[in-house]
Amino acid sequence: MSFRSLGFYIRSGLQNILRNRVMSLASITAIMVALFVLGLVLVIAANLDVMVEGMESKMEITIYLRDGTTHSQRLIIENSIKSWEGVYDIVFVSKQEALTKWKAELGDKGRLLEGYSGANNPLPDSFIVKIQKPEYVEAIVEQASALPAVEDINYSSQVAEFIGGFAKGIRIFGALIVTVLAVVAVVVISNTVRLTVYSRRREINIMKYIGATDWFIRWPFIIEGIVLGMIGALLSTSLVAGAYKFLIDRSGYINVKWGYLGIFELLPMNEVVFPILTISLAVGACVGITASCISVGKHLKV
Repeated sequence: MSFRSLGFYIRSGLQNILRNRVMSLASITAIMVALFVLGLVLVIAANLDVMVEGMESKMEITIYLRDGTTHSQRLIIENSIKSWEGVYDIVFVSKQEALTKWKAELGDKGRLLEGYSGANNPLPDSFIVKIQKPEYVEAIVEQASALPAVEDINYSSQVAEFIGGFAKGIRIFGALIVTVLAVVAVVVISNTVRLTVYSRRREINIMKYIGATDWFIRWPFIIEGIVLGMIGALLSTSLVAGAYKFLIDRSGYINVKWGYLGIFELLPMNEVVFPILTISLAVGACVGITASCISVGKHLKV
């Protein structure tokens, strides 16, 4: 195809949109609504996934060391734990640091622990091991238990199981909802474009009877399908961006006022809008092309 021919097809497609303003407006509106709903669900799914990852990353195991563990032994244990799969951070807490923290937590009653400093400190040295995901917990506990300098391990298997199950359930539910709405959006856009083509079936038949080739007839409709899909995608993304901006502003206000949304911090605007725009443009354009080709092809059989 030459550039001249391509230019002609583009002009013809745009002229078709302008000549059939009512149908074009209806098509753009339907596409916009379908992609807007899909975009909102994608935004929610992305934020839920980040929230779940945050919950998973808060999993911790406290490993208490035997009294008398030397500095060199501690370094060997620390380097060993760092190499284990699923460990993304490890923090050493000395017995003095643990006592200081305990006093701070007790507040005014912390003075009751004044006699336990130095050699009288009953608290052990420990490692706080941060885990990437709950499924790594049991294996890490088993490996830590085998270390000779480890006296005890503190963790909650029930919490690990709950977070792991909750994360899995959220991801499965999110994937299912996104898949269903993606299919619905594709069906809506496809039917909208096909209806647009159907409304001009006589025009296609006339062009076919006077000798126009199949692709000469197809290309303006393909261009029209692409343009309608992309306009709907741009408008839907603008609506999603506006709704998300409002949500970010409101969540910030609520967090400042009540201070309980720390673990539900929303993704930045740029990390949401651009992926949604890319997906919407791809879905709108691809479905527009496919639906146009299929619909026009049916009416070319004369």
